[in-house]
Amino acid sequence: MDFQFTEEQIMFKQSLRDLLEKEFGPVVDQRDKQGPLTREEAIDVMKKLKKVGVGLDPESITDLLDPVMFGIIAEEFGRVWPSLLPLFGMGAIPAIFVPSCSDEVKGRLLPRLEKGEFIGCFAETEPDAGCDTSNLGTTARLEGDFYVVNGRKSWISNATIADTAFVGVKDAETGNHMFLLVEKEVSPFEATESHKLGWKASPTGEMFFDDCKVPRENELGVLLSNALASGTLAMPAGFMKLLTSMTPVTAMLTIPRAGMGLAAVGIAQAAFEASVKYARERIQFGKPLGKFQLIQEMLYEMNVAIETARLLGYKAMDLIVKGDPEARKYSAMAKAYGGEVAQKVTDRAIQIHGGMGLSEEMPIERYFRDARMMTIPDGTSEMMKLITGYAILGKGFSAYA
Repeated sequence: MDFQFTEEQIMFKQSLRDLLEKEFGPVVDQRDKQGPLTREEAIDVMKKLKKVGVGLDPESITDLLDPVMFGIIAEEFGRVWPSLLPLFGMGAIPAIFVPSCSDEVKGRLLPRLEKGEFIGCFAETEPDAGCDTSNLGTTARLEGDFYVVNGRKSWISNATIADTAFVGVKDAETGNHMFLLVEKEVSPFEATESHKLGWKASPTGEMFFDDCKVPRENELGVLLSNALASGTLAMPAGFMKLLTSMTPVTAMLTIPRAGMGLAAVGIAQAAFEASVKYARERIQFGKPLGKFQLIQEMLYEMNVAIETARLLGYKAMDLIVKGDPEARKYSAMAKAYGGEVAQKVTDRAIQIHGGMGLSEEMPIERYFRDARMMTIPDGTSEMMKLITGYAILGKGFSAYA
């Protein structure tokens, strides 16, 4: 199998890396310690990244929706500052449906998208449901031309700074799982900050919906029908195939999960590069640390694990491009394996750096904390393994049904 990037992808990867290293590399460690980005800071970040074509506007979002390009974005963000990834990864989910909305909604949101001032979130997880999306407590009751939403969401990236949310709900009448596009400006909701181990600069929070009225035309089924009729949904053909052959939430999570695996690869790569540099420069017992056999063994293990996780991540993206149903299994494997690799590699990086690996003066401890985050969001590693097991064994072998 050939996972070589095209010339265009190589140029994009280098341009993105250069911008991330120049704009954020010098400030990431200090800024990360200050906690979540404000909305103003997040918008500033998005405007800077739009210079290399990374954005949520209808023109730029095509790169975020291209699985391989999104994989590149996720890996490069992971290498420099993973806290920035949810601004685009989660924001893209509501953003892609804006062109399919009513003229009234488009009139409000499209200008915001064009100016790089749109911040979205994907609100599915709940305190009592977690990965069990079949058992949502947030309900939506249809009353005339509006759904009235009540419930609570937890651990939602961008929750406290988002202006638009894509919210998973249970139809109060039928019990069916639905998604609604919710504009905070016209359908107010509350959000509070949740503090966490890693990804310190990424705003994460709980969301509260109290009789939140959402126009019925903002329901996913309606938006999809509008998009198919008008041709406004800028999704690759392969992904559209997945969207129509499995449940929408399952299809929508394939790209983020594979992306999480590749973001984990980016974190591991940063830790590995720092370890190689330190092993060359640090003198111990009269010779460079890298001359010790056990250090070389650790570097070998780190390098092999990173390369394996990277190949698995891009294979998952390749299957999504093709619309192959195996994409679900491979995206789950890529996320679980990538997260575990990031943990192991950053642990080894701390060991190689010794006492300096524990110091806040170096980024190694941040890599370690950020890596630990990778095994939980968008489905825990355990859930990813159960998805994989079911895909291997087939119908009748679901461990979580």
